[in-house]
Amino acid sequence: MEIRGARESELEQVVELSCLAFNPDGHERYWQYVKGDSSYRLPQTRVVVVNDRVISTLRVWERRIRVGSSLVTTGGIGGVCTHPNYRGVGYASALMRDTIDYLRTTGCDLGVLFTIIPAAFYHRLGWTSLPLHGFNAAYNSATDVADSSKWQVSDFNPESDLDAVSRLYDITNAQQSGAITRTRAYWDMAPSRIRGVLPTVVARQDERIEGYLNYEIDGKRVEMREVGYVPDNPTVLDALVSHFLRVCEAEGIKEIGGRLPSQHPFAECLIARCNSSVTRTEYTGMMLYAVSPSVFLRRLIVQWESRIANAEETFPPLAVKLPAINSQETVLRHNADGTLQIVPEDSNATDSRIDLSEADFWQLLFGEIGWEQISSEASVSPEISAFLATLFPKRDVIFWSPDQY
Repeated sequence: MEIRGARESELEQVVELSCLAFNPDGHERYWQYVKGDSSYRLPQTRVVVVNDRVISTLRVWERRIRVGSSLVTTGGIGGVCTHPNYRGVGYASALMRDTIDYLRTTGCDLGVLFTIIPAAFYHRLGWTSLPLHGFNAAYNSATDVADSSKWQVSDFNPESDLDAVSRLYDITNAQQSGAITRTRAYWDMAPSRIRGVLPTVVARQDERIEGYLNYEIDGKRVEMREVGYVPDNPTVLDALVSHFLRVCEAEGIKEIGGRLPSQHPFAECLIARCNSSVTRTEYTGMMLYAVSPSVFLRRLIVQWESRIANAEETFPPLAVKLPAINSQETVLRHNADGTLQIVPEDSNATDSRIDLSEADFWQLLFGEIGWEQISSEASVSPEISAFLATLFPKRDVIFWSPDQY
């Protein structure tokens, strides 16, 4: 058995195995994941080879993701599969473990995947779920549709609109925890187009694009996949919601869904105008693995120091023992000069310990929960609690569904 990066001569076997595992009609799609991706390199396709035959494979997608407001490098893992004749022997598990070593050698801070199988398989390998929230609403009719006459909402044109949309994405998601960065090349590559990254419509005012929607209609259901708009111009949000509701009415839509929190401004505006009840949903298929926990946490220090500098109160030197990630514990030290350090677990300068599960700690790091939501159950001093509340505010976490691999 060999576990390594694929060779050029093995890519056809990889594509055929992906078709066998996921989609018998996906031959062109899976080839475009290789040929149509300008960032692709052969070692990103990981394989298990037995007797010169590829019997297990996966793909690594190198991206950058926001954890809070910090950018970290990720290895997105997708297309994990094993030939049916070789399942249950441990090949996929061995491949996943080897892939963590590959991520380490390429400088990735974080592994991210979206599982379509029970998460227990990945839990056994040290991965942790990060829940993403969304909503479902039965659509009957809409009321109080805002006047959007100042806005022109039209079909997206990739030839004329993409530059403006890509810039708007950067503005919209500059501080959005969970969102990935999209280079201009990312928008153009075939895998992104296959997954539907391009918007459905754009909103213009005075010839400037200041908002867009990405939605997909499937029968009597419409799925909101992504929304972007200039944050300091709320009227564009009204225009986008008004357009969306007119589409629902024209298409006879019965159900609206979206993988964005129901408290997102677009969702709140939409829900307020629909005569229906709302069900909050939770997707637990997003999973995380810190390749080197101490290095990963050091990537977050700049945003934490910025929050301390902007806080209304000052904090004395202190040290807090953080929850373990991948069984590795670290200490966060606040120095007298206001700087922060991540130091080894055997530090003698530990004033207190955050008693959280690894799953809850991931939610705290991304902002899915804030320290104030859990502080009442924590056995720490008021001083340390105030310090942690400064570092870990509550914020929405969104990984836009077109970016999933």
